[in-house]
Amino acid sequence: MWWGYSPGLDIQHEVNKSGTNCLGKCLEILIVGAGDPRHILKTLASSYLHQDRTVTYHVIELTSEQVARSILLLSTCLEKDLGLQEATRYYLEIFGNTLVRPATAKYLVQQCSRLTDIPTSTISCSWLSLDRLKHKDKDRLEAIFKFWERATRESVPIVKYWDQRIRNSLKTRYDYRDGVFDWDYHMILKSRGVSNLTIQEYRFWRNNGVAFTWLEGEPVRSNPTLLSNIIQHGPGFIHYAYLGDITNGPYFAWALEGAKDKHNKYRATDIAEREVMRVIHEIKTKEPLCEELIASHRDPSILNGTLITQMPDNEMEQESWKRERSKHKRNDMPWINIEEHKVVFHPTASLETFKHKAEYVSRFDFLWVAQNMIKQLPNLAPLLKEGAIVMVELQKYMVEPREEDLQNFVKELRNIARESALRELGDINPKEHYIARFCKH
Repeated sequence: MWWGYSPGLDIQHEVNKSGTNCLGKCLEILIVGAGDPRHILKTLASSYLHQDRTVTYHVIELTSEQVARSILLLSTCLEKDLGLQEATRYYLEIFGNTLVRPATAKYLVQQCSRLTDIPTSTISCSWLSLDRLKHKDKDRLEAIFKFWERATRESVPIVKYWDQRIRNSLKTRYDYRDGVFDWDYHMILKSRGVSNLTIQEYRFWRNNGVAFTWLEGEPVRSNPTLLSNIIQHGPGFIHYAYLGDITNGPYFAWALEGAKDKHNKYRATDIAEREVMRVIHEIKTKEPLCEELIASHRDPSILNGTLITQMPDNEMEQESWKRERSKHKRNDMPWINIEEHKVVFHPTASLETFKHKAEYVSRFDFLWVAQNMIKQLPNLAPLLKEGAIVMVELQKYMVEPREEDLQNFVKELRNIARESALRELGDINPKEHYIARFCKH
């Protein structure tokens, strides 16, 4: 729910590689159900390698919380004044940890206070458009940002929520959960080519929801951006605790690139840090990242080891912070200028309504669809130009589906694609591939 199960893609590269639509000066991209902004960030970072284009990312997510998280994560990468390593670790902790370091929590409070003004247009944001959302959707976003700011200060027992999910999932196997986690890791994930994720990282995340850890700080503050169904109720808020992923992990969006190098001994955390750092650097400087700038790789002694192996004192997590007056000015624009790129969020209902609107029919050059959204392909196919590229996420890096399930998923996908007038590009091997490629007839 909160992250995808495939690496971020340079969409301009995918379009150029296909040989279709590659001469146009405007690129219209539709991203459905990605769960996080990795494709946008990867495409932004690589834009200096391609011809000048105006790129518009149209994004549909299933929940307002996912929209709010995408805005928060994008703003973290685009903020002018954050250092490279600082922004990288803020991003990864907010992205994939139930608990964050105090410095990250303070940043989260500050950033949510600023983002609260975006849905009401009190602060303008040149790279973001919420104009297609309804007023109730904007009000919901504003409430979510306010809740995150308050909940980060006052703290919420998110690790307790996580443990309740684990207990409900495993039932009588709860007391033997480390054995369950080891089985999923060795018998499923390792067999599917996940090389850099260590058993210590995976087991620690399965137990507590903390995916990314570093020697320099201890995660002690709750991350409320992982809570679901946030609703304003009078002067306060209600929510449905943690309803996200507890079996797969947030590693596959950023930590798979290192698998190409068979000889490295980096943890998934080190690979993810390197890739997010590379993206942020390239977005801001429009030039490649020198490997020597990647701080986590300077000292070989800290590689391939889990740095945090015990949970912090629960009282530290629950300590309440006083609210401080926001230091940002209403007209403050803290983000770098990305004139040629725009992110447009659409309501979930657009999945059903777009095909009935002339402005969206045959509009898009590229479509990316999450693995849990393939049944929407018949609604989305009419929105594509002839020759448009379609990429569908597969379930290779998900623990729950067994081999037979992977085969059945691909079979169902092929049937839906055929009925939607989509032509398969290359073979689909569910054990080898994490993406299926199609083309609009």
